[in-house]
Amino acid sequence: MQTRSPTTMEIGDMIEINRGQYKHWALYIGNGKVIQLIVPDGPSRVSFCSFSSSSGSVSCKGTITIETLQDVAAGNTYKINNYLDDEYKPRRTDVIMGDVDKMRGSTMKYDLLGRNCEHFVTFLRYGKSKSKQADDFLNNMLTGTAGLLGVLTAAAALTAAAARTFSK
Repeated sequence: MQTRSPTTMEIGDMIEINRGQYKHWALYIGNGKVIQLIVPDGPSRVSFCSFSSSSGSVSCKGTITIETLQDVAAGNTYKINNYLDDEYKPRRTDVIMGDVDKMRGSTMKYDLLGRNCEHFVTFLRYGKSKSKQADDFLNNMLTGTAGLLGVLTAAAALTAAAARTFSK
């Protein structure tokens, strides 16, 4: 994992933003800006998410936005966290920026455990979609370490917290 001061950010650095109960992820693209995957909150969320009563699942559309890191962090602490650098080789900057240009302003399927903001930035940096946060949550559920009440509480907290973050 690379750890550098936020003042020495390089294009393609993954930025981990502390939101308390979870981490939001964005990718640094230069000039103080980041690209991120967000889901709207409030009344507009209805048009972006739907609930399936037959499967009990929520399906959402995420929007890919480019904003300043300061606006995205919104006063929360953040750090460079390229935690998969020992496992995968980062893609070249021109490849990353080519994808950034193609994706800017588009929408894509969003799923808290399968296609979230962390999956999005790891894909941009490495060409591989990974989320340690989602994997840890699922592993805790499967091994029973969280307990049923803990799982339900954590899932509710993650969903509520994600909804608040994605309102940016």
